[in-house]
Amino acid sequence: MQFVPRTCSARLFVSILAVLSGAASAQAVFASNITVASPTNGATTTSPVLIKAHNIGCNGVAPTAFGFSIDNSSTTNWGATAYDIDVANQAISAGKHAIHFKAWANGQLCPTVTSNITVSGSSSSGSSSSSGSASSGSTSPSIPSNAVASADLDTLSNWQSEHDSGTPGSSYGSTVFPATTPVYDNAREFYMTYSNGGGERWHNSFAKDSSATHFVMDTYVYVKNPSTLANLELDLNQVIPNGKTVIYGTQCSTYSKSWEWTYYTSNYHWHSSNIPCDPRSWSANTWHHIQVGFHRDSNGVVTHDWVNFDGKQSSFSGATANAAKSMGWASKTLLMNVQLDGYKSGGSVTTYLHKTTYYRW
Repeated sequence: MQFVPRTCSARLFVSILAVLSGAASAQAVFASNITVASPTNGATTTSPVLIKAHNIGCNGVAPTAFGFSIDNSSTTNWGATAYDIDVANQAISAGKHAIHFKAWANGQLCPTVTSNITVSGSSSSGSSSSSGSASSGSTSPSIPSNAVASADLDTLSNWQSEHDSGTPGSSYGSTVFPATTPVYDNAREFYMTYSNGGGERWHNSFAKDSSATHFVMDTYVYVKNPSTLANLELDLNQVIPNGKTVIYGTQCSTYSKSWEWTYYTSNYHWHSSNIPCDPRSWSANTWHHIQVGFHRDSNGVVTHDWVNFDGKQSSFSGATANAAKSMGWASKTLLMNVQLDGYKSGGSVTTYLHKTTYYRW
């Protein structure tokens, strides 16, 4: 392994009215495809509450509307699109509450997903939980309201790629945006052909910030044929004030069957973890929501905090180690790596990423 450097539109409102007119009939027996990022079920949080969820409809049918309500309120707060709810600073009074996430597809209400939460504080705005007011923004688990969100990295044009000389064999990669997928037409495709377990790395320098110490990576991943994918690697590189480069490396590995994290001694190494993961076991042609939280100290000692995979959050155990090395990189660099490692002799891997965002504070 080697490391280098919305408000609702009129059209949506019409769509909402259409689905509501057809929703009076009994709810269909659909399989829900709602992923709640924040607040997760059972969470204890403070007000204002950060609310974020994503859905892809149900039973293979694309959604036509998406919203949420709080407790027994009859008011539905509509998402910025039929796929996403991204709300910052939702005022909810102290106590126990239920947030109900609702999606409609093909004129039918999909199964509702509910987050039962405890709010330990009142909103500074003084609004009650039944007000139903919502403001735009982007949030995720354990992200404070003052966090800075990167651009949607899928949309950036300056992605570059190369074979990872730390892997055996060979690889050749390409990337395209926007790529047509079964659900999104604004995802980025990463395509690789490989031999003998070779790996291809793509990288993108997207911001300048040496002061941030806490990060959350948030993305959606779709793999056409997981059987050919040995490792999916998602990294952040940061040049900190002392001039060293910190590698926040995380990958889902078929070899250790775990989420692995990086540390530095005389070189960078992977360390297996207590959190299970195997990309080859993922369902083919399926979107997965992946979030990873991590932070560092002033010397570049990194703690990998947690992974949230399809709404299930797991905490790393003992995942703290030095991850800083002097590389001579430009001051304040923030750079993302995406790497695909092929499984066994040879083949190809096609993977899509959607709404890839880094939050930092």
